[in-house]
Amino acid sequence: MFGPSAIPSRVHFRPALGLLKPFVCCLLTIGSLVGCTEKSPSEPGGHSQTDPRVASLTSAPASLFLQTGQELNLVVEARDSTGALIPGAALEWRSESPTVVSVDATGKARAISVGPARVTASTGNLSATIQIVVTAIAPGVATWRVARVGLQDATLLGIWDDGAGTTYAVGQGGILLRSKSTNDWTRIPLGYEKETFVGIWGSSPGDIWIVGTNGLILHGDGNSFARVESGTTASLLEVWGLSANEVYASGDLGTILRWDGSTWTRQATPVNDDLWGIWGANSASVFVAGNNGTILRFDGSAWRRMSVPVTAPFFDVWGTSAGNVFAVGAGGTIVRFDGVNWSLMTSPSRANLFAVKGRAFDDIYAVGNTGTTWRFDGSSWLAVSVGSGQNFRGVAVRGDGSLRIAGWWGTVVTARVEGANGASTTEISDPPLLSVWGATAAGDPMFAVGFGGAVFRRNAGTWTSERVPGLNDLYGISGSGINDVVAVGDTGSILRFDGSSWRKDPSPSTLVLRAVWSGAPNQHFIVGERGTILRSNGPAWSPQASGTQRFLRAVWGSDVSNVYAVGDSGLLIRYDGGKWSSVAVPTTKRLRAVWGSGASDIFIAGDTGTMLRYDGVRWLPQTVPTMRDIRALWGRGPTEVYAAGDSGVVMRYDGASWKKLTVPTNTYLYGMYGLPNGTGIALVGDAGRIIEGDR
Repeated sequence: MFGPSAIPSRVHFRPALGLLKPFVCCLLTIGSLVGCTEKSPSEPGGHSQTDPRVASLTSAPASLFLQTGQELNLVVEARDSTGALIPGAALEWRSESPTVVSVDATGKARAISVGPARVTASTGNLSATIQIVVTAIAPGVATWRVARVGLQDATLLGIWDDGAGTTYAVGQGGILLRSKSTNDWTRIPLGYEKETFVGIWGSSPGDIWIVGTNGLILHGDGNSFARVESGTTASLLEVWGLSANEVYASGDLGTILRWDGSTWTRQATPVNDDLWGIWGANSASVFVAGNNGTILRFDGSAWRRMSVPVTAPFFDVWGTSAGNVFAVGAGGTIVRFDGVNWSLMTSPSRANLFAVKGRAFDDIYAVGNTGTTWRFDGSSWLAVSVGSGQNFRGVAVRGDGSLRIAGWWGTVVTARVEGANGASTTEISDPPLLSVWGATAAGDPMFAVGFGGAVFRRNAGTWTSERVPGLNDLYGISGSGINDVVAVGDTGSILRFDGSSWRKDPSPSTLVLRAVWSGAPNQHFIVGERGTILRSNGPAWSPQASGTQRFLRAVWGSDVSNVYAVGDSGLLIRYDGGKWSSVAVPTTKRLRAVWGSGASDIFIAGDTGTMLRYDGVRWLPQTVPTMRDIRALWGRGPTEVYAAGDSGVVMRYDGASWKKLTVPTNTYLYGMYGLPNGTGIALVGDAGRIIEGDR
């Protein structure tokens, strides 16, 4: 606040048309606007000449912050009686605290010492005032490092273990990964980056097959691979065999190929359905599963369609013998063949299942979307938590008794299942990270969240994957302290951390929850799809009326009675402690971020370099050095504000202007927050990348 010395103590009178009119200049608060005020020519700063065109003066902005030593050309809008701007209006400038802020005849201000000041522009009897607070120099972030690199973010679609300690995983972008021990995954370049590998299998550690799009088949010894002619351009979805000289590949449009040790030959099938999974007990009992409830059996001479009690797509098949075979598919569908008939089994949920493997009749595993992992114990299927929400696409049973499960965003989870839980580790996973938050005390952890329900935790400068309940993509995270953290995401997902473990919260919504802001312990606001707003006032969540159906993408408040949310088509709404109301802003761009240093110093940002600042009176556009979409805002004070977005754009506002910073990435950046050391900042973005900057 300004001190009493900044408030004029005199009332001046000037005769006009035989009347005496009192005029007083009052300072309300930082950020207030002193409007058009008559002044006597005999007053300090009064005019002996008047620009007759000017009908009103307005500060733009009404308040600002500068660091000592900075200079800034102040702006006061002069308008005529029609409201049109008058360029080059004759104004007289005056600072009431010239030892704090000086100003010259052109309106250039210079911040000299820490403190408040008021600068006035006048013409004739009209004036407008700008409130300026000068702060000490805030050095800001100067150096950057990649704190979490990530291996790769391609979706993994197939995984196979050679039984001798080495596991291979394949997927999009022609990816082939190999691990010979825990957490040592490396990429083996094959030169097929435009293809997708879907299946992998080997008869031994030195005899490995890979299949993929456009009929692609590779054969190798684990170190090098060569292409083998397949005779088809159909995408191949799985490969499996009984021996080195009897290997099968299945794919689109009912395609089945057989390798006899020297040549791949296409076999006749009675269907045109895509065929996703292969397994067999012997040469006279091989099963293939696919779309539309299709299950085929090879009896040694021909493929025949089997009668199945459902029409759901099947994505994998596996068994212990010709009389005990399981097929899994969409909607949690599991069927079992007992040697005579297929029958539908009871499953724990309707999650899509994409892979099934096992060791024995009473030790079988099925995996699928949002971290779904089920175990068959010989009598029933039970859900198992492996601490991940990623969509799983493949599972391999290892010789040491563990499982390796592969899925989206380059994820591999290793698990040892015991009852309903697994002693599991996410070895690799690089999903896009969309939000980051941390407690402020030195040594406190930070958390980053992203696709597949991923949560990463920072301790002592190192980021590691957190064990969390399986759930959908997470888009936002905030907290009032380390024991009160909330993450939100897709299909109404709410995840809460109490200082020791993560749990799912019951949610009153099934819509996308995009962002969360925490104002006090157990005081959180969530915003999202179709104008959704949820508020907690304790352990439960209650919907609030937003007055809009537009997508809300970010939320922030100076306190729980002054909260702002932004969204599509230039939407800005404000909560005053009782209700949400629309706020007019001069943009129709999609707004993605909001942050402020206080109730009268707030920034909102969005698409194509949109940036606006609230000065306590109105929202004014700001010039920024980018046309990229801005997705995140955060600051340590009014002269140290950061923005980040597309193509690795990072900028800093120092009170006078926005300047672009150089960071070691050119990918999307979605979130940012200050490091607990009080000087640094963390940025999160694509491919699980985390960048940290410090002074």
